[in-house]
Amino acid sequence: MRIQHAFFILSAILVTGCSTTGNPNQNRTASKIVENIAQTNVEHLDIVTLNTSFVDERSSSPYTGSVVELSGEVVAFALTEDGLYTVSLKQESSTVICVFNDSIANQLGDDRSIHNGAMITVQGQCYSSGLFSSNSFSLDGCRIVSN
Repeated sequence: MRIQHAFFILSAILVTGCSTTGNPNQNRTASKIVENIAQTNVEHLDIVTLNTSFVDERSSSPYTGSVVELSGEVVAFALTEDGLYTVSLKQESSTVICVFNDSIANQLGDDRSIHNGAMITVQGQCYSSGLFSSNSFSLDGCRIVSN
């Protein structure tokens, strides 16, 4: 019976993943940090560099918790069950999920500023996406810098 129970829990973890992406409380806290940070303290990096830092570091990336500014091509966007908006940005072969609050709702979609293929720049707080996530990191509390 214990083996079946352990197998069920492991299966659930594999299906749902161990990601922090989309946590409303974390996103709310990150939004305040991003909103109030001095621009001189924002790390200007690219998605490839950040992805490599999270993949290569066994414990955590030196950028965990840092506010970063990234640019990339919008390849997807969605609304989560928790009312958060996600925008996936791609640069070369690396992608990142950027988590926003509802302030960008009117900017998403065809014929709007954030659409598939648009090039945008965002700022957000960097976190590991979790063991079973398809992305190595995500940005929470994001805001649009330019589009």
